[in-house]
Formats: sequence, structure tokens, C-alpha cells
Amino acid sequence: MERDTIVALSSPRGTGAIAVIRLSGEKSLEFLKKTLKSDLVLKNIKERRTYLANLYDVDGELLDEVIFVYFKSPKSYTGEDMVEVYCHGGVLVTDRIIDNFVKLGARLAENGEFTKRAFLNGKIDLIKAESILQVIEAKSETSLRLALDNLKGKLSLEIESLRTRIIDILSKIEVSIDYSDDIDVPVDEIFRDLNEVKDYLTEKLKHADRGLHLSTGVTMTIVGKPNVGKSTLLNRLLVEDRAIVTDIPGTTRDIIKGEIKIKGVHFVISDTAGIRQTSDRVEQIGIEKALKEAEKSDIVIFLLDATTGFTKDDEYISKIMKNERVLYVWNKVDVGNKIVELGNNVKISAVTGDGIRELEERIIQMVTPLIRDGEVSHITSKRQLEYMKKVKFHLDKCINGLKNGLPLDIVSIDLRESLITLDEITGRSFKEDLIDNIFSKFCVGK
Repeated sequence: MERDTIVALSSPRGTGAIAVIRLSGEKSLEFLKKTLKSDLVLKNIKERRTYLANLYDVDGELLDEVIFVYFKSPKSYTGEDMVEVYCHGGVLVTDRIIDNFVKLGARLAENGEFTKRAFLNGKIDLIKAESILQVIEAKSETSLRLALDNLKGKLSLEIESLRTRIIDILSKIEVSIDYSDDIDVPVDEIFRDLNEVKDYLTEKLKHADRGLHLSTGVTMTIVGKPNVGKSTLLNRLLVEDRAIVTDIPGTTRDIIKGEIKIKGVHFVISDTAGIRQTSDRVEQIGIEKALKEAEKSDIVIFLLDATTGFTKDDEYISKIMKNERVLYVWNKVDVGNKIVELGNNVKISAVTGDGIRELEERIIQMVTPLIRDGEVSHITSKRQLEYMKKVKFHLDKCINGLKNGLPLDIVSIDLRESLITLDEITGRSFKEDLIDNIFSKFCVGK
């Protein structure tokens, strides 16, 4: 598979002791040699050995003293010839070295292009590619462990086991169809095998939400009427000013997100527009977004004003909000005490910080069933979960088809669809736009 040679900085951009520059492609070593002195070029540069050398630009000017390693195809990260250059970590020096490789004919790599080439060259499957990004972005010890497990092939092996069992069932069906006079595989046996596979998959899906929560974070949304202190609470929880705070109702018109860690649990928290009955179209759009965010959230903090009590606006929010995991939080208790007991209450002052510790304790109590009870699934992305649910859908259709007396050749259509779907999870078969979307989330040098 011929591709051009790409180059990029693989370490964080900025001033540091060491920076790593990667080249991948069939001309990687050729471009490197053009930057070296002749005595080193004449030597046989061996793979996986470190060399100390001076790099020179196309005009013969010294770029830097570096260490480099050559990786020969296919024994490299991308499966292609690769070179890694370890230079001094200044912005200017790394830019000059990369610019020089571009002048020699290399192309600047796109987001995730090194890992994308590793996938396309069969070095890793799509699950392992996703787990690389999850390792980089891990926000907790548990999410890191799950990502590392998948990097070692945990979920890939589970899917391969599922795939093998489905192929066995499909083989029995095809034998029954093609050699019906000689071989008779009882329908009851196929029915039993299908149910066993479905039960195995159902068990995996039962714990999938926990894997997602641990990997991507528990989602939490703050809702309430205008000027109740939602943005102040967000800033208090984040310990930084992310949201604009004023005395003017309706300051927040769009959703503002932040990430926090409470007792080791990673949360993605959203501040939303104040909810009230209004004829202002712009404000209505903000309210609609707030309600949608709350509906899909794992936990909702319903913020109430202790200086006004439970108002008509609060009653309106209670009626239209669709989420059962609600924590009622009375704010401004430092200046008011018009509190109504609503069952799951917490009293705080977002301004002074009073009650914030208790609020965090109550949040953890509410999300504990989501993250700490029972087995953890290695399904760690929404893409994986959606495809696994699709596999179960096709298995259910097969089972219902047999119950309703459908011919085996008709039942086998959905069985084949389940295999195609499993292959899309690992990347055995894939669509170009899906691959582009996954790898666009990577940083440039990865």
C-alpha cells in the first residue's frame, strides 16, 4: 500500500527538555539521511538502534544535535518505515526540523494519521485505536485501566468469541439448507444456540453503561429558573470562572460545560439557560437546549432559591423536566430560608461555599449505582455500544423468526447482518467517513 511520507511533532508543543518528531512512509529513512553528515549516511543504519547525530537543513546549516531511531516496515507502530527523532524541546528548533523534512518532500500529518495508518495496515483493530485515545484522555484510574485492558485486546477478544459462536450457528444453518437430504440439524438446536449467544451479549450490555460512565464521565446538568445561581454553582464546583455571573436574569443562553473530579469520579457538568415561561424566541431556544441536556443527563441538580421559596417557575420546571435522577439543591441559604422539603434536599450557598462538601457527598451517593455496583463492561465508547445493541437486535429477529416458523434461509439473513455489524466494531469492514470521524479526534502527532 503506497502512501506519501508524513511528519509531525508527537510530543506536546512548547518548551521542554526533549521533543519527539515522527516520520512514517517509505521515504522516512531517505529523508533522514539527507539531513545527516556523510560519514553517518555511509554507515548501515540498523533498525531499532539509537544514534547520536547532528541534523542539517537543505542549505547545510546545523539544525540540532539529536538522537534518532529507525523502525523498518512492518515492525513499526504504523506498519510502515518509520523514524523517530528526539531533539531539544524548543518551539523554534522543532519547527525548523519539521519544516526541513517538508522541504525534502514529507507532508504534515493530519489528526490521528499515524494511528490511522496503523489500523489500515492491520497493526491494530478499531477498538485498540479508540483505546489509544482513551488512554491519552483518561481522567481517572478506573477509566485508564479499562482503556489499557482494551489496548491489550480485552473487548476485541470478547467480540471475536461472539463472532465465532455466530459463525458456528450460521454454518449449521447453511449445512441444513445445502445438504438437507444428508444432514439434519434440529431447529431446536439452532434455537438453543441463538439464545445462548443472545444471553451472553445481553449480560455484556447490562454493564455497558458503567463502562461508558467510567470512561467518558458521569454527566450532570444544573437546571433552574433564571438568576437562581446556576453559573455561580458551576464556577464553585470547577474552582474557576467558566460561566459569566451577573444579577441580570437570563445571562446564560447556551450550555456551558466543564469537567470535575469528585472523590475520584469524573463528571462532565453543564450549566444551562434559566427555565421559565417566556415568549422571547431566543430565550425559548436556550430553554429547549437546557431541557434536552437535562433529559439525557445521568443526574440533574435542580437549583432552587432559598430567598423566594418554591415558585410558579419552579413548579413549571418540575412538570416539564424528564429525568428521575434529580437532586433538589436550595441555594442562597446565607441570605434566605424559604425552603420547602422536596425529599432529596441539600442546602448550600454557592457564593460562600457553605454546604458544597455535603452536596458533593450527595452527588456521589446518587451516582454510586451507576459506577460502582457489579461487573464493569469493556464497552467504552458510544459507537461500540450502538453497534453491540444492533447485533442484539438482529439476534432477537432471528429468534423471533424461528418462533414464528420462518424458513432457515430467511433467518440466516439477520444472522449475517449481525456478523457484518460485529466486523464494523473491530474495523474488519468499515466506512471511510466513520474512520475519518474517529481519527479526527486524535492529536496531530498520534
